[in-house]
Amino acid sequence: KWLESKTEIVFVGQTSYPPFEFIHPRRGEYTGMSIELIRWMATEYSFNAVFKPMSFSAAQAAVASGEADALTGIFWSQDREKRFDFTEEVFSVPASIFVRSERTDILELEDISGKRVAVQRGDYAIEYLASSGIPVEYLYTEDFPSALQLLVSGEADALIGDEQIVLYYIYDERVESAVKKVADELYVGKDCMAVFEGNAILRSILDKAISHAKSNGTLSRINQKWLGVGLQQDAGPSVFTLPLLVGLGAVLLLAAGVIIWNLQLNRLVKVKTGELFDVNAELKRSNQSLTVANAQLLRDMEERSRMEDERRKLEARMVKAQNSESLALMAGGVAHDFNNLLTAMIGGMDVALLSLDSSSEAAQYLRDAIHTARQAGDLAKRMLDFSGRSVFNRETVDLSALVADMAKVLEAGTPGRVPLHYELSQARVPVRGDQVQLRQMVVNLAVNAAEASMASGTPVQLRVYSRELDPEFLSDVRAGGPLAPGLYAVLEVSDQGVGMEETMLERIFEPFYSTKRTGRGLGLAALSGIVKAHGGAVALTSEKGKGSRFRIILPLTSDDSVPTDSPKPSDDFPAPLTGRVLIIDDEDSIRKTTARLVESLGLVALTASGGLEGVRIVQEGEVDIALLDMTMPGLDGYETYTLLRSVRTDLPIVLSTGYDGDKASQRFKDGELAAVLRKPYDRDTLYRTLVTAKPALAHSMDSADRPVAD
Repeated sequence: KWLESKTEIVFVGQTSYPPFEFIHPRRGEYTGMSIELIRWMATEYSFNAVFKPMSFSAAQAAVASGEADALTGIFWSQDREKRFDFTEEVFSVPASIFVRSERTDILELEDISGKRVAVQRGDYAIEYLASSGIPVEYLYTEDFPSALQLLVSGEADALIGDEQIVLYYIYDERVESAVKKVADELYVGKDCMAVFEGNAILRSILDKAISHAKSNGTLSRINQKWLGVGLQQDAGPSVFTLPLLVGLGAVLLLAAGVIIWNLQLNRLVKVKTGELFDVNAELKRSNQSLTVANAQLLRDMEERSRMEDERRKLEARMVKAQNSESLALMAGGVAHDFNNLLTAMIGGMDVALLSLDSSSEAAQYLRDAIHTARQAGDLAKRMLDFSGRSVFNRETVDLSALVADMAKVLEAGTPGRVPLHYELSQARVPVRGDQVQLRQMVVNLAVNAAEASMASGTPVQLRVYSRELDPEFLSDVRAGGPLAPGLYAVLEVSDQGVGMEETMLERIFEPFYSTKRTGRGLGLAALSGIVKAHGGAVALTSEKGKGSRFRIILPLTSDDSVPTDSPKPSDDFPAPLTGRVLIIDDEDSIRKTTARLVESLGLVALTASGGLEGVRIVQEGEVDIALLDMTMPGLDGYETYTLLRSVRTDLPIVLSTGYDGDKASQRFKDGELAAVLRKPYDRDTLYRTLVTAKPALAHSMDSADRPVAD
């Protein structure tokens, strides 16, 4: 039933990992042992497998964020098991050390200590070296061919990688004489498929398919096809026995031939007589079979035509989804970088205000500039709305009560005074999300429906209810993520206005597409992003001249807690703090600005431009709290967090991100982070976040010793 509800299962894998998964250099198709196995599984279990080749680190991130369903191949490890659910082992892949042929100083694992080591980003070799306690300078690449080029050119002292893949590119690039393998294999990786942690249904399906492939010989045939079969040559007969065997065989064959000849003559007459009768019977059966085959051929041709139509429709939907996803990724990336710049600007102006008289003209200019920068932050938030990454204030909201509270606002704001009729559930319909964005969603739908009904004057219907999803209901979904079976909250807004044609429905959620003369085409695009960020979907039906019906489907929550108002920031000057704060961020402007803000609070600021530098500072000196950026080249925020925890288990760590706080921290377990700080932030927000994460920063001075604000 789960497979029937899925239109497709998205697999992500590496582009350069032969012979397991790679883009063929001549044919340009995505192929390999893992890909061939998954295609067999898709045929055997009747599901549509969609492949998205990308770098290994990007593939892991795609599954962790829910953008893809499964990884085609990844080594099992205890650390990765915290983020993914693994299938049983599919392939065993050894890994080794490779150096230039003239190197004699690297013969075993300990010899690479302090050396420059080329590795693929996200590879298990990074975890292995960290657990072995061997410090190296990593040279990260997106794939193994790039890592091999660093070794051949001399930029790297060594390369650690999976043997079959590295050897493939050594022979492909014809550098056998320039590179050699040293020492025994470091480890043998258990190459498995993996899904996001908690997706037990998909993992069990993959496990069942893998076991089936092993038991019926499919996996063995795939291994033989791609890796070949070893040739075994038995010892031949000696020079003395061969002539004797040949002679004896000739005598036996001659005697057997005479006997068989006599028997065949007797049988031949009987056989030929029987064949005459059999031929007549066979002709009758052939005529009957030909009639049946013609009928089956017609059915097959009709089925093939139907499947071809389905394939074209699926390809069109996939292209549309990929275009929307590309725009969403671009908008999210721009908003992230924009938030970084705004953090530096707001923080710098915040520190500058401390040195000015609050009543001076220059101070007012700075306050105006900060206000404008925050408006720019709102613009970045709109881009995050479209990308589906902007839900920040998650709380339990009764969807029925929210629409009821908005009734007067909606009736006053709808154009043409179009009447609004409400049908709201008497029982609570609790959802988990951002109340401001949910209100924006209701207003957007109500105004659009009212504008469509102005000419006819017919009322707009708003309904809130909960219901179980069924295939017929899901067939109308046109935007949002896939929905698992279960009970969902539904906001339905319908009108009897002008309606839309099918060609308009296919583009209605595209950014910058609008049916209005003065529209900008961002309203429904942002709405689809908001719904996607809340884990929901949008179902839409419409007919020209008969009206439209939008149904917003959101997951129900079992959390019945009543949201409370967040405490308002105090206008008082914050009391100075004491302690040492480590700032780890790859952006130089962010490090400098945050350091000035930290020092303005009375703290000592220590800065690091990357994860390894930050770990070294923690090892060498006392640090009270760490402020860690999530998105960095080399080691990202989670990998840096893991290394910091291995050095200091008691160190409070605050995650800083320009994306949605919930999504950025979903790789971490509850209680692992001391706090999440969203960019852009000001001095007051930074102060409160640090004190919340480590109250001792504010209590490390006696109240009598603290300076009093003017």
